Amino acid sequence: MERLLINKDNIASLPLVSEVSLDTNSFNNEEMIIKANQVIDILIDDLSDETNLKINMQKDSKAHIAILSKNLLKHFEITANLEENAKIEVFFADFSNGESHNKVLINLNKNNAKAFWSLASLTNGKDNKEFEVSILHNSTNTIARSDNYGVCLEEGKLVFSGISSIKKGAIKSKTRQNAKIMVFDETANGITRPILKIDENDIEAGHGAVVGKISDDHLFYLTSRGLTTLEAKKLITYGYLKPIMNGFKEERMKEEISSLVEKRV
Repeated sequence: MERLLINKDNIASLPLVSEVSLDTNSFNNEEMIIKANQVIDILIDDLSDETNLKINMQKDSKAHIAILSKNLLKHFEITANLEENAKIEVFFADFSNGESHNKVLINLNKNNAKAFWSLASLTNGKDNKEFEVSILHNSTNTIARSDNYGVCLEEGKLVFSGISSIKKGAIKSKTRQNAKIMVFDETANGITRPILKIDENDIEAGHGAVVGKISDDHLFYLTSRGLTTLEAKKLITYGYLKPIMNGFKEERMKEEISSLVEKRV
């Protein structure tokens, strides 16, 4: 299927099944409406700075969104509102640099809405980044999972925060929040702040949060096989962040992510 470039002027005319590249500049402070029964595969191959993306998903729609951030990024916001039986999957590969505070809010507003969020982020130098990912279960039988993986090098700081909330009356809903950060250097700083807010009993909810230094045994094993310390760090980082590639369907994007790991470590 041919991949199309969409903006706010042509999205309404897209066929029900579409593969598109998104011009984020054209949707800043605008609403993207994914129509009922529409299935859309969106690629953002470099997130624009100060992006504010709003997505409204109508009944029975599905969206698969793959985002690569590779340059300076100060702030972005993504807000998604899902109606009945709508499903959103977001895969975010973050290799940006600098200082940023980024927010994601997904509202599961109607029965059987589903959201799956996956993030892989790398900080080094003096990078200072926070990702605040919140998913609100506002109706029955809603399902969500948030997976956030990070690597901190040198003096980099990385924070994963956000709320998974199940409102009163949202029975049979399920939510899971995972946050894991691997720290290489003593001067690096990884912080996870997972929060569950549960106002209903007939639900399933859980979270996991891990921040830890890379095992000296792992580094020793690899360097004893002839790798330098830098090569060992690159190999470990690549293996830790590699799962995010599953969300990118194009080989050129997977190759670019591999190249960014090489450059940023």
